[in-house]
Amino acid sequence: MNNVINIRTRTLALLDDMDELIDKTTNPEEWSIRDIIYHLSDTPVGGLGLLFRGMVSGDISEFDLIPDLTNVTPSRKATTLGEARHELLGILDDIEHVVSFGSSDLFEGTTVIAHLKSRNTDETRTLETLLRGLFARHWLSHLDQLEALTTNFK
Repeated sequence: MNNVINIRTRTLALLDDMDELIDKTTNPEEWSIRDIIYHLSDTPVGGLGLLFRGMVSGDISEFDLIPDLTNVTPSRKATTLGEARHELLGILDDIEHVVSFGSSDLFEGTTVIAHLKSRNTDETRTLETLLRGLFARHWLSHLDQLEALTTNFK
């Protein structure tokens, strides 16, 4: 639960007053704030909140994981930072809900098949593994990227 709260707090702090910089980069090959936000909000497709809720309910038994996509669509290109941030916070709300009502038995006993498209392989992952890896480690890595980007603009 602490990871979710810390990631939420850090996300909000990093995105504060960045509205005018949402599409700027320091290098054309680097991701913008918008790219990072939508990568996190839609990796995997539908977001981690949907995946975790689906795992717990038994509605989702497998998912595709495709790395390095920004997931910026034409409609998302038109969103404000506030709208993009709202989407991210909704996903964090879902994750927090799953974590707050879960137990170690649930986290370790709930599994899903991850179709790792970049490696052309499938792996069984527990909810615990996904919370630590695809959520915490992955999001913290991109928050570091976001911090470096926003630091260059301040």
